[in-house]
Amino acid sequence: MSIYNFADLNEVHKDALLEIGNIGTGNALTSLSQLTGRAIQMDLPSIRITDMDSLPGIIDFPGNANAGVVIDVHGDLDCVITFLLKEQFAKVIVEELTGETLEDVKKMDEMQESAIREVGNIMCNAYLNALASMLESEFSVSLPSLKVGASKDILDTFLINFRDETPELLFIENTFYYFDQAYVSYILLHPKCESLWRMLDKLT
Repeated sequence: MSIYNFADLNEVHKDALLEIGNIGTGNALTSLSQLTGRAIQMDLPSIRITDMDSLPGIIDFPGNANAGVVIDVHGDLDCVITFLLKEQFAKVIVEELTGETLEDVKKMDEMQESAIREVGNIMCNAYLNALASMLESEFSVSLPSLKVGASKDILDTFLINFRDETPELLFIENTFYYFDQAYVSYILLHPKCESLWRMLDKLT
């Protein structure tokens, strides 16, 4: 059976996507722990399929200083993947990796922006590598770009080139624990229609 959108997923597909999420989380934990030199804890990811119109209501990031790291993917999988995090978590990452206190996410210097991009790159590639392994596929990724602002503005940047593609995307919620404090972040994966069809057909 050909798969044309996420609504066509059966239980086998959903189990496969959950496994990709679990593997990606494991990859991310290992890489982030090595980067920070700390043992980082994460809950099992919450994975769901959502449509673009519902997404802003699911992601409640108030304020105008959230951060989003966006990567374009090309090859066997054509998609956009984004790592979205709140201002508070962005400040923790910057302080952990640079040793500097960040007062305003909207006024980061080059080194501070680089720290956010690096963590976003690690998170996105953790899931992309899990996908590549399960799908036996190869693809290339762009350098990570960073946008700071209201979550809606970041999402508009994320989705702008995909409005005419499939209306649904893969949504992964992660909860990190730094010094017993919980921080929520999101991975958003939106493939082009043709890539979605190939991806889901391979998961049958």
